[in-house]
Amino acid sequence: MNLELESLLKFYEQRKGEIKKFINICSYKDEECLFGELAFCICTPQSRAKYCREAINKLKADGKLLIASKQDLISYLKGVRFPDVKAQRIVEAREKLPELKSMLGKPELREWLMENINGLGQKESAHFMRNIGFKGLPIIDVHIQNFLVKIGKYGEQGSLTKKRYNELGDKFLELSKELKIPPEELDIAIWLYQSGEENFYG
Repeated sequence: MNLELESLLKFYEQRKGEIKKFINICSYKDEECLFGELAFCICTPQSRAKYCREAINKLKADGKLLIASKQDLISYLKGVRFPDVKAQRIVEAREKLPELKSMLGKPELREWLMENINGLGQKESAHFMRNIGFKGLPIIDVHIQNFLVKIGKYGEQGSLTKKRYNELGDKFLELSKELKIPPEELDIAIWLYQSGEENFYG
C-alpha cells in the first residue's frame, strides 16, 4: 500500500473515536441545530472553519441565531471573511427555513440547496447535508483534491469546475471503498491529516 495511505490509516485509527462522535452529534434534532449548520456552511468559503464555528456557537449561546438582524450577525462574524455578504446570505437563508424543512426527505434536496441557498455550491451543499446526518456524500475541497493527487488517484491539481468536482468525487468514493472507511469519516480524516488542525470544527 502507498506509504501516504498507510500514514492516513494510522492517523484515522488514532482519531476515529472523535470523528465518529462528531458524525453522531451532527444529526439534526431541532430547528436551531438545522439552521446553525446551514449558517456555518454559508460562512466557511474562504474562511477558517474554527472562526465560523465559534461565531455560530456564540449566536446560539446568546439566543440570537434565529432572530439576529444583518447588523447583529456582522458583529458576530469575527474572523469570517466577507462578513457583510455572509450575514446577508444568512438572513436570506433563514427566510427559506420552512421550505428547507419540507425538503429534507426528498432526493432533490442537494439540487434545491444549490439553487435556493445563496452561497451553497456543490461542496457546501454536501458539507451541510453531511453535518445534518446524510451519509455517503463526497465533500471535495482543496485538501481532498491535494490528497487524491498526492496518492496518484487523480492526475493534477486545478480549479474545481463541476466536471472536475464530479470526477474527484468518484475517485474519493473509490478510495473510501478501498480503505473501508465511510465517506463522511474519510473526509474528516483527510481534512485533519492534510490541514494539520488539532481540532475538528466541521
